[in-house]
Amino acid sequence: TSEIKRSYPHPQRKHSLLLTSESFHCTDEKGEKGPLPPSRTSTLLTVAFLVLALILSEQLVRFIFNSSSFINLHPIMENENNRHILSRHIAVDGLACSVVAFLGYRNRHLLNSHNLTALNRQNSDGFHARMHGYTPAGHQVLVFFFAYQCKNMHDTIRWNDGIIFVLHHILAGATAWGGMYPGVASVYALFFMGISEVSTCILCLLANFDDEFGVKGLEQAFPLTKIVLALAFVVTFLICRIVLWPIFAFHFVADVRMTLKREEGVVDKHGQGPSRAARNTLKFMLVSVCGLSLLQVLWLGEIVTIAKKEIGAMF
Repeated sequence: TSEIKRSYPHPQRKHSLLLTSESFHCTDEKGEKGPLPPSRTSTLLTVAFLVLALILSEQLVRFIFNSSSFINLHPIMENENNRHILSRHIAVDGLACSVVAFLGYRNRHLLNSHNLTALNRQNSDGFHARMHGYTPAGHQVLVFFFAYQCKNMHDTIRWNDGIIFVLHHILAGATAWGGMYPGVASVYALFFMGISEVSTCILCLLANFDDEFGVKGLEQAFPLTKIVLALAFVVTFLICRIVLWPIFAFHFVADVRMTLKREEGVVDKHGQGPSRAARNTLKFMLVSVCGLSLLQVLWLGEIVTIAKKEIGAMF
């Protein structure tokens, strides 16, 4: 009996924190229909909780870095601002990206079940489920990702990172929210805002060595650490952004195009059709994915240029 009960979504309080994977498997008030997405109130409460958790994480690492044992590691650590920069990139950026990457990777089997890892369109008829079906694990990734963008927006303004980063956080946050409400393509969040963030996680740690956005002089203080992180970033970038990204982008673009071909108000055999909000969200996501796909190529070129420069300096 217990096995059967665990197979079905559990009824959930109307508004509650979404702290477990099971909490994203919501039902109607009678507990008959599901899984359904959580309410906006529950999502916003959870976002606020996660932002608070990131703030506490940053403060905890600051407290650790303010200890004499850490400060005595190197004279560069005597500067309080340097310690705060390290705390931000490690306890906020690195932690948040690692969490969404882990959630995406843990649910990678859902991507396989939709044949999204194939190089050809083996299940084109399943586009309706991928575009309009609710994926609890995808919604979970989106909630965590959106919370991170909120905290990152505050940090970007606080540290004066620049307007480019502000626009990035706005667009990324808007895309994540659109994936939750009206709720489209949530299964794709497992990769685009989950697994692909593996390389971003390492990049956040590598950012500590940047003279503009990190700690000036850290590269000279810990050269081997930077080399290891740089190599790890290049490998994960090639895997996540150059090999896997085009495959998922190919399927996503194809699914969006098939969805948008449907006239507004026309329903299919499921008795459903894309709402105006869903169609507009998909159009926005389509432009976003195409633009980001182009950026992957440009970033690859930049990585190659920097690598040649660094290798040339070593020899």
